[in-house]
Amino acid sequence: MEKSLERLAEQIYQDLARHFPVCCASDEFYFFPQVLSEDDVGGWDDFSAAGLDWFFTKSLQWEADLVRLRQSAASLAEQIDSELLQRMLRTLREQLQEVAPQSSQPTFFLNIVVAGLTEALQSNDPAAWQERIFGLPAFLCQAGASLGQIPEQFMAPGLKMLADLESWLRQLEQSGYATGHALPTLQNFAITIKRARLADDYLLPADLFEHLLVEHLGGADDLETIERELHAEYAEMSGLLTEAADRLAPGVAWQALEPRIPFCSAPDNDLRQLYRPELVRLEEHARQAGLIPELAGTLQPELAMVPESMQAIRASDAYAARVGYPARGGVFYLHQGHVESPSQVGRTLEFRMTAAHEAWPGHHLLDCCRWNLPSVIRRPLESPLFYEGWACFAEELMAETGYFSDPWDRFLLARRRIERAARGLIDIGLQTGRLTFATATELLVKAGYTARHAEIVVPKYALRPGYQVCYTSGLRRMLRLRERCRYLSAGEFARRVLQLGEIGFPALEKVLHTRGD
Repeated sequence: MEKSLERLAEQIYQDLARHFPVCCASDEFYFFPQVLSEDDVGGWDDFSAAGLDWFFTKSLQWEADLVRLRQSAASLAEQIDSELLQRMLRTLREQLQEVAPQSSQPTFFLNIVVAGLTEALQSNDPAAWQERIFGLPAFLCQAGASLGQIPEQFMAPGLKMLADLESWLRQLEQSGYATGHALPTLQNFAITIKRARLADDYLLPADLFEHLLVEHLGGADDLETIERELHAEYAEMSGLLTEAADRLAPGVAWQALEPRIPFCSAPDNDLRQLYRPELVRLEEHARQAGLIPELAGTLQPELAMVPESMQAIRASDAYAARVGYPARGGVFYLHQGHVESPSQVGRTLEFRMTAAHEAWPGHHLLDCCRWNLPSVIRRPLESPLFYEGWACFAEELMAETGYFSDPWDRFLLARRRIERAARGLIDIGLQTGRLTFATATELLVKAGYTARHAEIVVPKYALRPGYQVCYTSGLRRMLRLRERCRYLSAGEFARRVLQLGEIGFPALEKVLHTRGD
């Protein structure tokens, strides 16, 4: 059964990669499996009506095959793997049928454009750029035909991203890259967006939003429970921050401590030179604490500034893994526009927690382990709740093992948690209509964001409904699991979790229990 399941998985992955080559080759689209097509790089994804009908039909056939195989599953691992594949297919189908970002979000297609062109630039095949850039007009023509009514709230990010893309392509053109008809095509796409009929609002139906939280993102709780937990996290962190502020500056409210947080200047005004030695220190500590399994290998994350083409959708520093087996590492992108001093490039002391979250022992470590798994089924699959929960938990692991230990560290860890709880509440508040962008911005400022930064990021949350909930919900699930496994050292716990892949919390708990732990 195991070999039959693997063969079916490989067929599913390759068929999807041929049909959606860019979405599958990028980690930007969490509901797609991450797979490189065995065909040459160069084509664009097919979101035409006929192309989507093909996928909807095939996904139901594949699910029927998986149900039959699951009935003969002889082990817990086989049951988990078949369930993971079924969930992936069901999530992808429901995303494209019901959430349907390809019908309402110009940024969905523009994100694909950036990912596809970036992949072609990085390809070893000199023909990849030519094929992608000259196929772009047809792809954007299809994109324009796919878009229906566009919520007004999605117009501005789309037009901003178009302007950034145009600027990026002009720079590439000046560097000698052929751009064909790409620039006038982008201008025509802008006209299409501006002429589109406006939707009444961007909100998903209430039952669909809850289904997305529970099933698509891996929440496994109902909306009421998720929201209650977010409020609990906010209240707990508020108490911790008040206590930390009393130790750091008696009589000063924690929200007023921002100007006092130690600032770290970037050598030569280059953020990469600030982060690079920190990544070395983080990795050394994580290895000494036993947090890194041999499975991970020794690949280092690359450091790069967020490209101009991605500024419209990137809200902050972020990690992007490279797809492929064995692990190929990834890029830790630094957001130049989000600096804490107007006069000098640098970061507050919080950058150390960001580096732990994005690199060691956070996203980079998790992705390196996943892409080195022996299981061909689990490598391409990512669970947002697990993915973000692990990275938030990585910060707590570094505190548990002594890396983050001084009063400012404790203050900043709690502040990061209260901000994420606020973002989760904002996500739910926006989708339920209880918050507007303006009131959501006020809540984020109350949680510690500057007004300018909050105004920039809040509209971006609406583009990925439910995703902001994953940070707090995932962290608290991971903390509960850690508490039940206190008989394990931090290192042994981390290694056990990382060697299983992103199988989700219910499956992870089953595996640990089955082992008799």
